[in-house]
Amino acid sequence: MAGLGSDISSEDEVEITYLWSKNGKRRTIPVWFTVNENKLELLPMHGLRTKWFVDVQKSRRLELAVKDWRKEASPVIIRDIQRIEGIKHRFAAKYGEGDVKRYYPAQDVALEVAI
Repeated sequence: MAGLGSDISSEDEVEITYLWSKNGKRRTIPVWFTVNENKLELLPMHGLRTKWFVDVQKSRRLELAVKDWRKEASPVIIRDIQRIEGIKHRFAAKYGEGDVKRYYPAQDVALEVAI
């Protein structure tokens, strides 16, 4: 799996699939991401209030898919503000500072998955 991060880092979105607490079914949505030191990083748009984050936090599981790569994982939940700021900075470098400020008003949580 060496080099996978560089293979997927140029993609705009990763699909995440998680167990939807509303009805217990699996739900798949596209989200922005960055790759840093062989870890895929996610920022929930509305922080702790983001619905998919609430569901993933409950189940502690999600599935990631980008290009031909898929992985089921237990993401690490990050609440350290300095680490979240680093992820936010990488999001701004990839997607543009204006869009990150607009689409990610709350940065009180992030997730990472080893790839």
